[in-house]
Order: sequence, then C-alpha cells, then structure tokens
Amino acid sequence: MAESRRRLSPDDRRNELLALGAEVFGQRPYDEVRIDEVAERAGVSRALMYHYFPDKRTFFAAVVRAESDRLFEATSTPPEPGQSLFDQVREGVLAYVRYDEEHPHGAWAAYVGVGSSDPVLRGIEDVDNDRQANRIITRILGAVGDSMDSKVERDLRVTIYGWLAFTFEICRRRIMDPSIDADYVGNACAHALLDAIGRVPGIPSALSEAVAPEHR
Repeated sequence: MAESRRRLSPDDRRNELLALGAEVFGQRPYDEVRIDEVAERAGVSRALMYHYFPDKRTFFAAVVRAESDRLFEATSTPPEPGQSLFDQVREGVLAYVRYDEEHPHGAWAAYVGVGSSDPVLRGIEDVDNDRQANRIITRILGAVGDSMDSKVERDLRVTIYGWLAFTFEICRRRIMDPSIDADYVGNACAHALLDAIGRVPGIPSALSEAVAPEHR
C-alpha cells in the first residue's frame, strides 16, 4: 500500500491530503489537529507534507477552499425546460443538503472555516458568496428574460447575500441534527428567497410575477 501511494502524481497526492484533511478537521477542533498526524495517516513524510502545505493554517485554508469548490460544483443544477424559479432554487438547496449528507466531515470542515476572523478564510468565503450570488442573479435574469437597472440589481444582490447566510445556517444545523427533514429545508429556503426578492423595490414585473406565491 505504501509503495502505491508513493507513485501518486503530485496533483493526486495533494488531493489525497486535502481529502484526509477534510476528514480530520471535520471530526476534531482545529487546535487539536497536528499536521504531523495528517502526514502519518497519509503514509507520507513530514517533509513531503510541508512541501505541499508549509503550515497548518495554509493546509486548513486549502481544505476549506477545496470543499467550497466541490460544494459549488455539486449545487450547479441546470434548470429543466419550463421549471419554475421556485423549483430551481429548491433543487439547488436540496443538492446542497445531499452534498452535506454524502460528505459530512468535509462539509463540517468548511463550516468551521467560514465565519473565521482569519483574513485568508474570510477571502475564501467572499469568493464563494460572490460566485453563488452571480449564479443566482444569472438564473433569475434567465428565468424572467429581462434586465434591471443598477440600483435594483444592487438591492437584489444584497438580498441574495443575506439569503445565502440564512441557507448556510439552516444547512449547518441539519448537519448537527440530521433528523431535520430535507424537504422542509429545501422548501423553507426557496420560499425565503422568493419572498425576499418580491420585496425588493423596482424589480421588473416579470420577476415580480415569477416569485409570486401562486407560481410556487
């Protein structure tokens, strides 16, 4: 086994270490994790571990970034023809929930990282929120076939950022208590976004109609 591990490509080796890091950081507090321990569990030397990640902070940030990237890809759910905006949002949230179920340790490691005062981790969160918000706005514009002036789009974007924090916390709570019904989470989050969008002043009439309760 050790011999086969030594033959991994640099990219595969790095990914293996990140996957192991997600497992370790997802099970124990950051301060209790030693990077030497990760190297030992991976069957690599300390020197090789530090070649990829010079310190624990860098390693943890890389784990959080990798988990954020995987989550972003997992929640990329292309709309089906004729699918309502509500159903599109709901499906994206359920994809988020499924990812958490399939990768509980990695998801928890990312949850631990997000919200940290560390500027590197805050930067990862900002990038992730930006691309999630951009994807939602693009989906909204695609659904209503209309454009918005800059002030309305600004207010819409602020609303979406707030909704992302709301959804993040609900999904975090579900990792802590898996008995929370997934369909409830999907419905609650989708309703919350459309309700909030409907209260943004000046949204196009097509968008106002798309988020109306009768279209859910």
